[in-house]
Amino acid sequence: MIKNIVFDLGGVVLPLTPEKAWDRFESLGIKNARQQMGLYGQTGIFLKVENGEISEEQFICELNKQAQQMANDNENVPIIDYKAAQWAWKGYLDNVELYRLNNLLTLKQKYNVMLLSNINPFVVEWAGRDSFSGDGHPLGYYFNRMFFSYEMHEYKPDVSIFKKMIQQACIKPQETLFLDDGEHNVKAAEKLGIHTLHVKENQDWMPLLTEQLNKLNK
Repeated sequence: MIKNIVFDLGGVVLPLTPEKAWDRFESLGIKNARQQMGLYGQTGIFLKVENGEISEEQFICELNKQAQQMANDNENVPIIDYKAAQWAWKGYLDNVELYRLNNLLTLKQKYNVMLLSNINPFVVEWAGRDSFSGDGHPLGYYFNRMFFSYEMHEYKPDVSIFKKMIQQACIKPQETLFLDDGEHNVKAAEKLGIHTLHVKENQDWMPLLTEQLNKLNK
């Protein structure tokens, strides 16, 4: 019997638009943004801020260093501040579709609905505002509990992030269903006995989820 449903954020709860993020960081002077950032995981300072190894302030400092190093001799590179860095990060998840959020509220009536996301504090601050949904609610309104990689100092697809979530939430793997658009993340969860649903990026997952819940709850 499934009691807990755990969602990934980008590509599942919110549509994922990586090209927009890459373009924004490149416009700030990070000319190799596409090489440092990816669909299912980051590298370098982008990874370090998402796994909690460096702070927002340290990330901004390193971002400015990169922009200056990549600039041509005659190129005027503007200083990147918090607002600019957040704007660039938001490119990943700038489109909030209310119907997806409302599906979470429907599920909350029966299940313990949680979030497990590789994410950074820039995006979390934006998502924590009442203006996030366009309907007057922050991201946390739609979940019973949220787990963020930068706070946990863990990163999917490491199995350790799932172990921490299970322990901190006091849930059982066999009573839990995890949805993610990353195949490696799904396989990692399965190693611990968690039921999974691998959804295609930006797919409408509600029909598939309903079908799987009916099967698992027979």
